[in-house]
Order: sequence, then structure tokens, then C-alpha cells
Amino acid sequence: MDYSGYTVGRIPKLTRIKSPRDIDGIEFVDGVAEVEVPIELLDQMPIKNYERLDSPRLNAVLQAIRREGYSSLDPIICRVGALGNWVVIDGGHRITAAKRIHKEFFTNLWGSKIGDLTFILFKTPLSYSKLTQARGRRAGAAKEASEPQTEK
Repeated sequence: MDYSGYTVGRIPKLTRIKSPRDIDGIEFVDGVAEVEVPIELLDQMPIKNYERLDSPRLNAVLQAIRREGYSSLDPIICRVGALGNWVVIDGGHRITAAKRIHKEFFTNLWGSKIGDLTFILFKTPLSYSKLTQARGRRAGAAKEASEPQTEK
């Protein structure tokens, strides 16, 4: 892999999203960006693979946020897919819990327990490698299926 276009030591600046249109203005440094999203905009963001079912782990995260509030010191890790969606790698339980708690009236009666969620986004050629390989296999299979079979 050629790393000649990468610079060492630059840190991406924090991008605050105020509307879904701001997604196009995210600055990536060496394929990495830090993005802050208000909980109110979370449903409008292109986030995939975060939904978690009820489990002991989800219940523990829910209770911790209700008790202490949400801390964005531990960012949610996502990779940017080929179609522009943010695919969650780490943090699905936190997103699910944050969305649920944000909708609870009594939990947020004296102040919101959830503010902004911080994301670390990766956008590298490796993000698309599995998708590109799968497309190549499908295209090859389709080509073989469309070619007439000849006797050898």
C-alpha cells in the first residue's frame, strides 16, 4: 500500500454538524475525521449497523446514562461506506441507549442527559475493500452466467 500521500502528525479538527447538509463539509485528515452530532439530528444522519436489541449490556448502558449522563469522551467509531453511510464499528449500544433516553420525559425533566455524540470516522481505501471484492465476484458470476456454455 502506498502511504506517500499521508502526512504524519496532523490531527483532524472537530466538525460540528448543525444540519444534515453539513456532512459534505467534513474535513478528513489522513482518512480520519472527528465529528460531533447533536442528539436531535441523529435520526437524520446516514448511520448504519447501530440498532441493538434488549440485552444485559444494553440495560447496563441505559442505567449508566440515566444515572451519570452521556459522556462523549469515548467516541463512537465508524467507517464511511462506499455509499456514504457511516457503518458503526464500536458504539452501537451507546447510540441505541442515547436515542431511547433522549425520548424519555421523566429522565430529562431537569435537564437533558444526552447532548452531542462524538464520532471518529475512517475513510480509507480499506473501508471499501470487502465491498469491492464482493462486487467483483458478483460481476464475474453474472458474466459467466450470461456466456453460452460450450462443449470442451
